[in-house]
Amino acid sequence: MHYKARSQGHGFEPQGCHWGGDCWQIGGLAASNNSPCVHRGHLATSNPGITLQLSTIKPLTGNNFEEWFKSFNVHMTLQNLDLALRVDEPSKPTDMSSADERSFYEKWEHSNRSCLMVMKYTMDKSIKECVPKTERAKDFLEYVKTNYTKTDKTKMITHLKLLTTIVYDGVGGVRDHIIKLKHYFNKANEMKVELSEKFLKWLILESFPASFDVVKLTYNALKEEWTLEELMSIVVQHEVSLKKNETHFIALVTDHGSNMKKKPQHKNSRGSKQFKRRENSS
Repeated sequence: MHYKARSQGHGFEPQGCHWGGDCWQIGGLAASNNSPCVHRGHLATSNPGITLQLSTIKPLTGNNFEEWFKSFNVHMTLQNLDLALRVDEPSKPTDMSSADERSFYEKWEHSNRSCLMVMKYTMDKSIKECVPKTERAKDFLEYVKTNYTKTDKTKMITHLKLLTTIVYDGVGGVRDHIIKLKHYFNKANEMKVELSEKFLKWLILESFPASFDVVKLTYNALKEEWTLEELMSIVVQHEVSLKKNETHFIALVTDHGSNMKKKPQHKNSRGSKQFKRRENSS
């Protein structure tokens, strides 16, 4: 038997489905022939285009929350159905409510039902059954996120070790070095380590050699806190000045070496003349 929800959103009535076999359509969302229906555990519609769009959502299997949520969120946003994920439930309209307030609540309610329905039918049945009953899509999503976000402890430890042990070796420039540390910092925070940006700036400065001590002293002496962008800019400028001084120093050393080589030749030539003079006098 095939069913379609009545326009009031209560009860069901027979309705055909292009999937064939037994299926049913859901609640107030199923008020037209293009309404979503569920067939054999799949979210489907009588509109092949919508079915194709829903198929782009990666099914949640328990260890792929990030991938599932990204595809789910993109789909709901593009369909302009993500309002209930962004905004808390507004007050229910009363006799005193304006037309705009009633309209906004209806949009939120429609978004809430849509999000709940799509989430439930793009996840494994075992996960869906573990989620406490809730009428709000935002709460449903928060529970799933809390309990099914995968935390790879091995990767987390690796990112923390790299973040705290890498030192600047002069290869690639300080800008690339800071970007690399910021990458490991972000990865660690994604795994709920909760490191502060102030700690990151301290790690960055500590990773530099003694030639950057003047920057460290300046940072510690100032009451104002540098932003990460300001710190990067100052460190890059300092590296440029260091390279200029190093080039000048190399030039001085080269000139000094050339003079040292010329002096012995000059002494030998003078000595040779003196020897000849003595030879003539005798």
